[in-house]
Amino acid sequence: MDKGIIFYYFYRIIFNVMYKFCLNLFLFCHFFSYSQSTLKTNLNQIMINEEFDSVSNYWPIETNDENFFVFDKGEYFMNRAKDQPFAVMLNYNNTLDTFSIYSSMMLGPTENTNQSIGIIFRASTNGQIAFIFEVNKFRRFRIRKIFNKENIIISNEGKEGWIKNENIKGINYFNTLNIRSNGQEHDFFINNNYVYTFKLDSINVGNFGIYIGPKTKAKIDYYKIYTHELYRDKSKIYLSDFEIKKLINENKYLTNQLELSLDAKTLEYQNAIKILENQINNLNKINLKLDNENINYSVIKNAIDTNQLDILINLSKKVISKTLENRQLEIEKNLFKDSLIKLKNEYENFEIELLNKVIEKKFHEEQFIDSILNKYCVIDSNFNKNINSLSDSINRNHKPLKNEY
Repeated sequence: MDKGIIFYYFYRIIFNVMYKFCLNLFLFCHFFSYSQSTLKTNLNQIMINEEFDSVSNYWPIETNDENFFVFDKGEYFMNRAKDQPFAVMLNYNNTLDTFSIYSSMMLGPTENTNQSIGIIFRASTNGQIAFIFEVNKFRRFRIRKIFNKENIIISNEGKEGWIKNENIKGINYFNTLNIRSNGQEHDFFINNNYVYTFKLDSINVGNFGIYIGPKTKAKIDYYKIYTHELYRDKSKIYLSDFEIKKLINENKYLTNQLELSLDAKTLEYQNAIKILENQINNLNKINLKLDNENINYSVIKNAIDTNQLDILINLSKKVISKTLENRQLEIEKNLFKDSLIKLKNEYENFEIELLNKVIEKKFHEEQFIDSILNKYCVIDSNFNKNINSLSDSINRNHKPLKNEY
């Protein structure tokens, strides 16, 4: 065989092998790019944590012919009656360009084939621009952009943008939808399985919400928004570990002070209660005394009212008798008091008179002795000695009268 022919066939074989290899490599890379998350940002700081346990300001309550949106047993129940879809926006002034949204959504049974439920993100305040990530009851998802009231399909691999995915559950089952974005790149997950990626040319911050399709019944179990761990919201206060510990210690101190204050107040109130109880007891005693007096008064009143003059006369006599007796005792007491004062005065006068008589008697005795001494005095030395001796003896045996009395 000609060497040229052999070389030609060999060249064709090598070309076909390389072509198939390159084609498969291209398809694999294309598929791989749509089957792996591209984001590595740590989005773990929670901003919205809505679990619908109680009525909140984040979501509206509507009960009219078109919409029936209510909080029901930890879920947000939604029923759209009209043939047109509806957007329910989250009441939250968003400033996030990097975020992660988690929401658990369930479609209810209806005959409508166009029902769907999903997440609205990066919606402008004027309503001209919004992105929607939605699922339907045929286990398909779709990603699209609303621009000036026109639909721009992003997930254009499927019919009208709807892509079949086995991770999606059907009617009456909750599906967890998750969107992660670093500002331009967006990764989409359903039930924790990556399903799609797309990239925006520019970053635009927008609001979040819930998209409900025409004639659709749905339930929302939760709706949560996270952002980067280093994000700082101007409306919140962020504290360091030291500041947190300081606040905890201050809180403990204030708690102890409050308990001490409450104990003091409790003791004060207990004392006040005791005082009030004593006052009540005293009032009860007074009331009892008044009751007894009222009983006596009622006896008199009944006597007057029933013309029982004999009882009234007897009571009057007793009162008059007691009054006279008290007056007599008062007079006798005054007489006795006057007699006692008079007797005391007489006794004092008697003591004074007796003392004067004793003094006068002693004075006369001294005069008598002096007169005798003067009369019988003889100028004689021996006699004078005797007189002096006698005088000394008298002085030793008798103290002066003025000192004695």
